[in-house]
Amino acid sequence: AARVAEARALARIAGADRLPTLGVEAGASRGKDSQLTQPFPLPGGPTQENYYARGVVSYEVDLWGRYAHAADAARNRLLATEFDRDAFRLSLTGETARAYFALAAAIGQYGQARDTLANREESLRIEKLRFDGGESEEIAYRRVQAEVETARAAMHVFELEVERRQNVLGLLLGRSPRDLVEQKVLPQGLASSSAVARIPAGVPSAVLTHRPDVRAAEARLAAAAGDVSAARAALLPSISLTGTLGSASLDLGDLFTNPADVWSVAGSLTQPIFQGGRLRANVARERAVQDQRVAEYARTVQGAFREVLDGLQGQSSLRNVETARAAQVTALRRATELAELQYKEAEIAYLELLDVRRSLFAAEIELLAARREALTGTVDLSLALGGGPTAP
Repeated sequence: AARVAEARALARIAGADRLPTLGVEAGASRGKDSQLTQPFPLPGGPTQENYYARGVVSYEVDLWGRYAHAADAARNRLLATEFDRDAFRLSLTGETARAYFALAAAIGQYGQARDTLANREESLRIEKLRFDGGESEEIAYRRVQAEVETARAAMHVFELEVERRQNVLGLLLGRSPRDLVEQKVLPQGLASSSAVARIPAGVPSAVLTHRPDVRAAEARLAAAAGDVSAARAALLPSISLTGTLGSASLDLGDLFTNPADVWSVAGSLTQPIFQGGRLRANVARERAVQDQRVAEYARTVQGAFREVLDGLQGQSSLRNVETARAAQVTALRRATELAELQYKEAEIAYLELLDVRRSLFAAEIELLAARREALTGTVDLSLALGGGPTAP
């Protein structure tokens, strides 16, 4: 925002060069000259007093559009700075959305790990009773014990992830260090990506003109063109007009009487002839800058197309991954139910049940990660489109 204010002030400065300048001058002096150096006696004696007050106006005729092009360039630089601010705001919005989804996913994974730990601790209690009663071997008991500690470690890992994600999101939301500690940000849960509006694949490419980075690059290109024109105009002659209107008198009391009126009007034409090639080198420099802006604009537009294509392709692929993960979790939950029934009927060993439970836990964690990636992909596509297909 401060850069925008600076660019706005610079644009006003550039525009002021096209207007005449007005000023007021006033002064007084008192002095004594030697009578021996004067061929004639001075009126009023050897001591002289002089007073003057006048207004001064000067104006350079913008014959070749030098100042007009410079003012246009400054206005385009102001636009570019405003678009940079919009691009930063859009980027910050996207980072906040990504951080929110990442925190929601971490909370979900932490909850899964906590529930899994509770289930495995209960299984460990039962298995210990069986081991103590001689109904199972020690290897089964130790395997269950190891799975408990594995679940405990996973829970602490996800707990740390939740804390870090909370800090990231809190920082993006502008919270103070104290708020980061005392007021945790807790999302309500990670919704399925199917609940988020799907951006259609038939969005016209003209929507990319809404992207602030593309508009900023376009404005910089226009500013560079104005700089080239202004530099070229500096090679041509310039016409300056000046004028003064005021009063001058030897007596302060007579300063504003009619006989004290003074005025002058002057005009001048200046044509650069030799400055060591400075002006032509400046034109060449501005043309080189313009070429840079053309390349930057092309790169920005190409990058925008690539991001949109990546986003459109990722939108479908990531949701397909999420759908597959959800189907995997559904199948493993049913498999776990069947394995528990078979274990109760002594049809399978506990280690077989443990393998199924382990697969279910891993699948549930992967489902939350896939859901986060799908939601993040929607955010990325929205940002690639400049905030959405109908964003201003």
